Amino acid sequence: MSAERLRRHPSYLMLQLTKRARRISADLVDDGLRPGHVAVLAQLVDGGPTSQRQISDRLGVDASDLVTLVDDLERLGYAARLRDARDRRRYSVHVTAAGEAALRHRLEVAEEVEDRLFAALDATEREHLADLLVKSFLHHEQGRGV
Repeated sequence: MSAERLRRHPSYLMLQLTKRARRISADLVDDGLRPGHVAVLAQLVDGGPTSQRQISDRLGVDASDLVTLVDDLERLGYAARLRDARDRRRYSVHVTAAGEAALRHRLEVAEEVEDRLFAALDATEREHLADLLVKSFLHHEQGRGV
């Protein structure tokens, strides 16, 4: 398939834009965080301390992959596993102040990435694009998509 024919497929364009976004992001920040790390931090900041199982379920991340992500975040000082006050047999994952700061910084970087990635779109077009992406995402998130 030629590049012109591929450009008619939104999935191809999304993949290419994702690659471009990763390159832009890498140029702006080198903190060792991958998208999975940022998702875990966001889940912890938004949802508070929680079990690894709940984080895994909410993010749709395999439990063994989540362990690696939390291990990395602990090593960086961005998260900590602490005994659950309600059930001393379990641990809950907590975000640290450094983790909250790292997330804030990453969200600022995300704004810059989006500004560069979507520079050709005006504010209304960006909002419309975001609405369409959310609609498609929620369709799959709610188990209706393949």
